[in-house]
Amino acid sequence: MNFRYHHLTDKYRRLAVLLILVVAVMLNAVAADHIVKMKRKSGVYYVPCVINGVKKDFIFDTGAAKMSLSQELANELLAKRALTRNDFKGTTQTRNANGVVDNNATVILKQVKVGNRLLKNVEAIIAVSQKAPLLLGLNVIDLLGDWTMRKGNLILHDYYGEQPTDEMPQAISPADVTYIDSDYNTPLETTSSGDDDSVPSLRVRAYKGDSEAQYQLGMMYLKGVGTDADHKFAVEWFRMAATQGHLAAQLALADCYTYGWGVDVDETQAEYWRNKSSQVEY
Repeated sequence: MNFRYHHLTDKYRRLAVLLILVVAVMLNAVAADHIVKMKRKSGVYYVPCVINGVKKDFIFDTGAAKMSLSQELANELLAKRALTRNDFKGTTQTRNANGVVDNNATVILKQVKVGNRLLKNVEAIIAVSQKAPLLLGLNVIDLLGDWTMRKGNLILHDYYGEQPTDEMPQAISPADVTYIDSDYNTPLETTSSGDDDSVPSLRVRAYKGDSEAQYQLGMMYLKGVGTDADHKFAVEWFRMAATQGHLAAQLALADCYTYGWGVDVDETQAEYWRNKSSQVEY
């Protein structure tokens, strides 16, 4: 009787150990997948990202070669000191969906976080439009490793510490996701040095802190020369130059406050910047 009891006890003990091992394997398999909840707007999926500590939703776009920022986001990152002038590297030509060649500033993002993936030193372009769509392009998507999409979720599969490679598959069901099939930023040429007098080079110099370039860019936005007129953007560039002591930018900023160009009319601010422009040290 005791022999049967011990025999059954050993049998159940072995079954319990086996069950624990099976459950552990299943839990590891589940933990290997990281799920990122996406947002769908107008048939397009957006994935939440953290760019140098700033949270933004980007379109998950396999038709875009590179990550793309709008000028509006670039200015926001500069204002929050999430970008510095040293992060801007030059200009790159790209072709948009209409076949038009655009000249874009290029920037190196120190950190791009998608789900549990943290990517470093990611190259991105800044679109010519201030409100261009934010695109998560292939240069980021390819670094996410193996992924799938299902029912509005981006599922990042864990390779147990292995680094993602180009050979890793990217299985996807066409019924699960809609992309912008745009080739929005297909590269045409290599990045230039940014030392010429072209409009894209002017933008790069402005981002790098050149007060004269900032003033000139402000005038372009104010008058709609070489770009769409946008008085709010003009004010931003005038202010950047004015705070560095650029006299013409200070007067331009005063005019903006006087006539309500891009800001509310404010005679106190207008008088302040006029006085600043008159305080010239010889």
